[in-house]
Amino acid sequence: MVGVRLQVLGVVLLGMLVSGGAGLLMHRVERDGAAQALDRRTAAAQDAVASAAQRYVDSLRLVAGALEALPALDAASFTTATQPLGQLWLPGAVSVDYVVPVPDAGVADAQAAWRTRGLPGLILTAAPGTGEHYFAVISRGLATAATGPPSVPGPGPGSGRDLAAVPQAAAAVERTRTTGLPAASEPYVQLRDAASAADPQPQTVALVQRVVERGTGALRGYLQLTVRVQDLFGDTMRQPARELLDVSLAAFAGTELRTIAAIHHGDPRGAGLRRNVDVRVADRQWQLRVAADGRALAGAGGHLDEGMFFGGAALTLVTALLVYTLATSRRRAEERVREATADLRIAGANARAQAALLGAVMDTIADGVAVIDGRDRAVWLNPTARAILGPDAAERPVSEWPELLDMREADGVTPYRSRHGGSGPETQVECLMAGRRVEVRLRALTRDGEPPGAVAVLRDITERHAADEQLRSSEELLQLLLDGARDYAIYMLDPEGCVVSWSGNAKRIKGYRSEEIIGESYARFFTPEDRAGGLPGRILRQAAEAGPVEIDGPRVRKDGTRFWAHGLLTAVRHPDGSVRGFVKVSQDVTARKKAELVIERLNADLERRVAERTADLREANAELESFSYSVSHDLRAPLRAVDGFAKMLALDYGDALDDRGRRYVGRIRAGAQQMGELIDGLLAFSRLQRQEMASRRVEFDQLVAEVWEELAVELGDRRIELLVGELPDALGDPRLVRHVVANLLGNAVKYTRDATPARIEVGHRVTAGGEATYFVRDNGAGFDMRYADKLFKVFQRLHRAEEYEGTGIGLALAHRIVHRHGGQIWADATPGEGATFLFTLPAYVPELEAVR
Repeated sequence: MVGVRLQVLGVVLLGMLVSGGAGLLMHRVERDGAAQALDRRTAAAQDAVASAAQRYVDSLRLVAGALEALPALDAASFTTATQPLGQLWLPGAVSVDYVVPVPDAGVADAQAAWRTRGLPGLILTAAPGTGEHYFAVISRGLATAATGPPSVPGPGPGSGRDLAAVPQAAAAVERTRTTGLPAASEPYVQLRDAASAADPQPQTVALVQRVVERGTGALRGYLQLTVRVQDLFGDTMRQPARELLDVSLAAFAGTELRTIAAIHHGDPRGAGLRRNVDVRVADRQWQLRVAADGRALAGAGGHLDEGMFFGGAALTLVTALLVYTLATSRRRAEERVREATADLRIAGANARAQAALLGAVMDTIADGVAVIDGRDRAVWLNPTARAILGPDAAERPVSEWPELLDMREADGVTPYRSRHGGSGPETQVECLMAGRRVEVRLRALTRDGEPPGAVAVLRDITERHAADEQLRSSEELLQLLLDGARDYAIYMLDPEGCVVSWSGNAKRIKGYRSEEIIGESYARFFTPEDRAGGLPGRILRQAAEAGPVEIDGPRVRKDGTRFWAHGLLTAVRHPDGSVRGFVKVSQDVTARKKAELVIERLNADLERRVAERTADLREANAELESFSYSVSHDLRAPLRAVDGFAKMLALDYGDALDDRGRRYVGRIRAGAQQMGELIDGLLAFSRLQRQEMASRRVEFDQLVAEVWEELAVELGDRRIELLVGELPDALGDPRLVRHVVANLLGNAVKYTRDATPARIEVGHRVTAGGEATYFVRDNGAGFDMRYADKLFKVFQRLHRAEEYEGTGIGLALAHRIVHRHGGQIWADATPGEGATFLFTLPAYVPELEAVR
């Protein structure tokens, strides 16, 4: 009897171990399924935000292109060019502004000029302390929220505010001016939002695109689209944020990663799964943060692990009871029990293997699969189907799904009618399900003696449908531009150059009605000599092979009169790259050509005057240099005398002086020596502007090593940790660049005098415009950023001379050297925590050096 009990106890222990292991394995499978589901949700949210942001950037570039094609910009032409934006779905877009750069001395003239362009009430308000201003002269109000009305009925005078007062927007303007590509500002709070009681205050981003003059490439201004990020994010993430506790969008404001938009469905502290991915917005990287409770996601909400454990435990108890019962029977039954148990184990292993294989297949496919029985119940859903249908669908009858998921037919209006109960062949329908567009394929299942059921395969086609809608929207926008562009003939051509569409203004410029020109070759607009030379065909081939082609030359109207036309021919392509057709924009510039002849004569006269003034300026510079050397000599002679006599006084009569007298003599000598250093600095500062530059390769890593070796003599017994990162070569004058590096490293050594341990770091990063941005960072005394505007001015110092020696000329000299190379220099610091000085230089390109 003891042996039987031991056998039963062994079976129970073994069964419980196997059941527990199986339960843990299934729990891990469900956890992995939840992670995969969150990855899919994160990827969908990332694609949604990137696509939405790109739509805003594309709208901005399209309107900027329309403005570039205009010969002159005023309130009326701005109305026409920006009209399509009011008809697009751009949640969060507050306004679109036309911004012009104005120097400090030209504010009054600019205000008067724009008042004559249809903006009589415009008042330009310049930001103090800036030499370059960016004024919003024309503005068109757009929706202030996802469903709000436009803040301004239509275009009118801009606010006249100076974007230079908004550092984030001004920085975006500078980047698009340098690169020519759309730029996104750092997030900021508008003045009207800052005055509100909202917490947190709405974050705003400005999308800016440079507007240049076609043909010459001269800068005309900037187009700015102001967007409230929360409205954009809330509309975009309405569907992807389902089943997620927290979804937020973050962007860098300076060096701080700041949350600029968020959607909360619960307490994010309860989230067991998190993901962070990058999203590209114009020229900036934003970060999308996702948090979810794994139990609420498809693949982790089931109870297969618990069922496996308790089912195994029950099977173990039954098996133990069977062993106990059979063990008390005859011995000949023992062999049969062992055989039956072995067969049961093999069958269970096979069943588990098949179930695991089937589960793996169903978990990895991208389509949702649902099995519906004849009693209107979903007996099985794979993780993708649970993600599409939501967590409540499995617990509700299938007939209630249309109301539960707000299901609509493909038109988005007609309520969806369930079709799973029939016994016919396979059917395929498209419907809207909880705001997502889903393609559903149904196949009936029939079994003897049971009501018919069905298998449904669900495929989410929201992104594909959105892409089709975006294509149609682009075509509608193009048609709006065709009908609204003033003074332009805009028409579409097929791949052979025949006209397929014709704008209303083309009739006035070309003289043909639409029915007279549709289907005809656009070659009839050219002069007979151009047609004979095959010019129309060459232009089509060039546009198809090399990109947009600018066309400038004489053209012929229907009545035979000639005029001078300027246009742009652009190829429209299929997704595979083949040419779908062409877009032709043409303008009558006869008056402009006549004006250019007058301008050429004026330019010749201007060049003559410039040459005369240049000669006068060179003579004045020569006189100034002679004067500088004369002043230097006249000042140094008495200084040397003062220093020399003070030195003699200390040597000859030092014993006769008391401590105060010797201290006075020392201060006289120190003052004379400092005055000499100031004179040397002033001479170097004045000579720099006249010194010729010899630009060539600057090996930056070697330059830093040489300067540091020279500074080592001044360090004495100080220990400073120098960290040097990868430093690419720059293009510049090595002698002048050496002054910059020596000054910045010398300052870092000086101001880390009280830091323990002292640390200096030298590194770089490369900007999108091809410039190398170098930095020198230390952990020394730092300074207050409120006085940063004094850093690069002569004799301006942020520390007392008793604390740190210096003349106040070194940084001014470095500032002038960097600016002569076409770069910029700036600083960032915190008192007591150190300072970082950054400057840009042109990058050295070996291929360009070979050409030089």
